[in-house]
Amino acid sequence: MIRRSWLWVFIFCLISTAAIAQEDGMSFGEDEVEAVKEASPVQKFIAEGKSLYKSGKYDEASLLFFKVLEEKDLTAEPYWPEAQYELGKTLFKMGLYQGALSYFSQVVEKGEEHPYFLPTLNGLVLLTDVMPEDPVVMEQLAKYNKFFPNDVPKKYRDRYAYLVGRHLYSQLDVEAAIEMLSQVKPGSPDYAKARYIAGVTYVSSYEADPAVDAFKDVLRSLTSAQSKRTLKKDEKKLLDLANLAMARVFYSVGGKKNAKNYNTSLKYFGKLKRNTEFWPTALFESSWVYFQVDLFNKALGNLHSINSPFFSDKYFPEGPILASVIYFYNCKYKRSRNELDEFEYEYEPLVTEIDAITGQYGENPEEMFNWMRKQMDEPESKAMGQIVGAALSDKQIRNKMSLILSIEKEIAKIADKPSAWKNSSLGDFLNQESIAAISFAKSDAGTIASERLNRVSRELDDLALEKEKIMVELAKAQRGQIETDLLNEGAVKANVTNAGDVKVSDEELYWTFDGEYWRDEVGFYTFNINSECKR
Repeated sequence: MIRRSWLWVFIFCLISTAAIAQEDGMSFGEDEVEAVKEASPVQKFIAEGKSLYKSGKYDEASLLFFKVLEEKDLTAEPYWPEAQYELGKTLFKMGLYQGALSYFSQVVEKGEEHPYFLPTLNGLVLLTDVMPEDPVVMEQLAKYNKFFPNDVPKKYRDRYAYLVGRHLYSQLDVEAAIEMLSQVKPGSPDYAKARYIAGVTYVSSYEADPAVDAFKDVLRSLTSAQSKRTLKKDEKKLLDLANLAMARVFYSVGGKKNAKNYNTSLKYFGKLKRNTEFWPTALFESSWVYFQVDLFNKALGNLHSINSPFFSDKYFPEGPILASVIYFYNCKYKRSRNELDEFEYEYEPLVTEIDAITGQYGENPEEMFNWMRKQMDEPESKAMGQIVGAALSDKQIRNKMSLILSIEKEIAKIADKPSAWKNSSLGDFLNQESIAAISFAKSDAGTIASERLNRVSRELDDLALEKEKIMVELAKAQRGQIETDLLNEGAVKANVTNAGDVKVSDEELYWTFDGEYWRDEVGFYTFNINSECKR
């Protein structure tokens, strides 16, 4: 043990900082560690491996670096840190990212005592481009937090601050997340994303004003970019998400004393375009805003749009409940009951169906994942397809699905390698590592899916309870037993809207709905709802 410690200190003292190397456009920026002068059989393996790496012969280089790690002789031990790091770099170049992560993680776990600890940070940052949202990568990156910003290469600082800030938010470390996200500078490609996550973080802490400021920064940044060039796909999505977030924040702080916030909410909902994936969500959620400002005709028109065949894959179980409440407020009790019957027919049976699925697969997360994946291709029912679609919109599950697909591709890459490589100790090790990683990812995804389905079941139970409450009020109202204060506060004046009040501009045409939906009409429906309440 004394000899090992002496050799380790000796090696560590020989570290020298080299210039950052640019390799095929991907710079690891490593500090080179000089080889030990003492002759060793593994020394030539390291030298040959580096030479092959520079020549782009990554397969051969990887075998040599792994051979160093297989050597159990005491004279080989001082070279293990360098071999770990070099092997991680080489596997990255080979597109075997799980393998690269495995060896980079070995470096990180050693901490500052590992001579390649800081250079490995660059490799981890590069991995985030090809393994987005991978929890292990994010966890390892966060271990460099105390070295930020001084020891993080300048060109990676904004990226690092965004990634770690997002990870800290996912860990519910709100203050640390905000502090790190605030380090991302305007003009950085990650600035808008960082401000969006900061806004979401403020929302989770019920801080509306700083949340609005953060989302406005996102909108300003992206609209400025849009005036100069075409936004990328992910930028367009972020722009939509920011508008949606603004609409939700202003809705949440609306009320009788702050009614103008409802109008602001509607303004931002209106910014969601028809051709975006979030437009159906904007239509549905804006129905609640119209309800709050007594624009029942617009609320029902949006709900009518949501019921069109064009949104048959969307899941909005609250729709019939909201429609029922609107009809109840206007004393249209029969129509209110019809909406509740629709909810009972379409959604309540799903609770039993979901509970049966979670009961069957809940104890085996990997089987749950396999069931969900099958539903993606061929759902058991229309409603189940909607639920699975809603579950897959959950970011955690989407990320797990992407990770699983990535690992499957990696396993295929290993299988396509020449026999000499894939049948080597390294090939066998990496294949086993990938199989273990995909099993873990599937299990994790299955667990999240079970939690999501259980949550859907609870939400449906809650909506069913709301339905029962409305049914009680309907029965009381129809028997003429509704209390006076409810009539004064909850009901509206008779004939609050009339058919003749529908105003059509010169650029619009008025058509009566005849039972057939047309795509260009969706989103423009309005109801002529006349209150039947009597004072």
